[in-house]
Amino acid sequence: MYNQFVKKNMDWFLELNKDSSGQNYRYEMVKRLEPLKDINRFKALKFVDIEYYNEMLNVIWSIGHNIDKYPSFKTLSWELWGYGFDSEKHLSNSKDIDEKLKIIDLLLGTQYWH
Repeated sequence: MYNQFVKKNMDWFLELNKDSSGQNYRYEMVKRLEPLKDINRFKALKFVDIEYYNEMLNVIWSIGHNIDKYPSFKTLSWELWGYGFDSEKHLSNSKDIDEKLKIIDLLLGTQYWH
């Protein structure tokens, strides 16, 4: 699930919407989620941009704590943990977090299960 989400669906969404960058709120939200594509990039944020790192920690924490609302998050949260992504609750703009969770759910929902 993780590989499909970050390697295919996120890239696909960004490619389809790249012409609307700067004008598209959802595009900008997905761009903010890009550190989820690479554990090394995610961990480097801790030293480069602590606010962005804390934002990502909060997104990952929110994924794990919203599995009742978004059932596909259960598997994703386990996979993020397995790849070494940390999570921690931080105060943030709840509207932004809700939008990011909706987008993640949307991107996960474009997968086919056999």
